[in-house]
Amino acid sequence: MKKNSSVLLVFITMMLFGLAFSQDMFPYHTPVQPAADTADLFAPTSEGTSIHFINVGQGDAILICSGGSSILIDGGDTGSGSIVVEYLTRLGIARLDAVIATHPHEEHIGGLPAVLESFPVDAFYASDEPGDTAICQQLMDTAAAKGLEPQFPDIGDVISFRHSAATLTTLAPGPDSAEIFSSRNSNAWSLVFRLDAEGCSALFPGDATFSVEQAMLQQNETALNCDILKVGSHGANISSCQRFLQAVSPAYAVISCGEHEPPAQEVSDALESLHAVVLKTSADGTVVLHLQDGEISRVS
Repeated sequence: MKKNSSVLLVFITMMLFGLAFSQDMFPYHTPVQPAADTADLFAPTSEGTSIHFINVGQGDAILICSGGSSILIDGGDTGSGSIVVEYLTRLGIARLDAVIATHPHEEHIGGLPAVLESFPVDAFYASDEPGDTAICQQLMDTAAAKGLEPQFPDIGDVISFRHSAATLTTLAPGPDSAEIFSSRNSNAWSLVFRLDAEGCSALFPGDATFSVEQAMLQQNETALNCDILKVGSHGANISSCQRFLQAVSPAYAVISCGEHEPPAQEVSDALESLHAVVLKTSADGTVVLHLQDGEISRVS
């Protein structure tokens, strides 16, 4: 009888142990999803402007939504095309005012052919140095098939949103960028834009190098001062010289980088010295910032 009681006690203990980990006894906690999977929590509205730094690993894909209009700057690498298309689809994006290919590096333009295939696009902007790689040719062929003639915006040119007062002003590099900056480094061909919306501002320098940063400082240093900075070159130390960062003096700095390719320590230190809130897609996932009435709030 004592033996049977011991067996029964063990059985009851095991049953209670199992129940302790069941959802009947304790609330079930859904695993935390990557930031990119929370896109539907902040779908674009007619109020304010949202900037979505889509997590595409070591690459750039930036969606700007304002007043029911949307512009995409870069699209990640080739493998990110489906990620960007899915993100835009889940947000309910039906068409794009513009698609911008900042410069012909694969981690910036590789996903854009998939975007052009998936959405109606009103305008297509690209560097004046198109590059001669297979992905560059694929992008140009896709654009041509969709009836899109690549436009190269010169310094001072403005790209507008159809249903919003928001604007993107071109700050660099200007025509003949390969000759002016470097015929070997296509990072120096990066289109650079300043966004002005809702009393706030943001700077998107692509992978612009030190030489381009110096040129912008000489041409119009005050135009660089912005609330939000998309950190150039994924935080590598070929961009973001000290004087440039000081001129921008951002409240928020977003680094789009891969998990195993962290930003350079000197860039991180420089941003920290400016007391900027630094966000990295490698750690924070897709970053969404909302601009409205002169205020900036982080949504994800």
